[in-house]
Amino acid sequence: MCVKNVGRMDAYVRISAGLMMVSLGIMKHKGWMAALGSMKVAEGITRYCPVLDALNLSTLSDEELLDEALGSCVIDIEEDDDDEFEELEHQCGCHHED
Repeated sequence: MCVKNVGRMDAYVRISAGLMMVSLGIMKHKGWMAALGSMKVAEGITRYCPVLDALNLSTLSDEELLDEALGSCVIDIEEDDDDEFEELEHQCGCHHED
């Protein structure tokens, strides 16, 4: 399974540049440019780049790496007046034990 290795901003740039390459390739009858552009659009949408993967690199920010590591499990902590943790509520529905 492919793991995301393209950051959010990088993905937006890849999609925009890819769409521009596709349109220029179509206008100038350059099939190779349209093909490269479509690859960049696909990389931006899937947020996976095989070249970055082969070089063992990533453009994910620290926050995005943390989100990937933790998955969708987010803990909301409600505190009572004694500053002790009263309840741990998970948005993803999982249950963690201490």
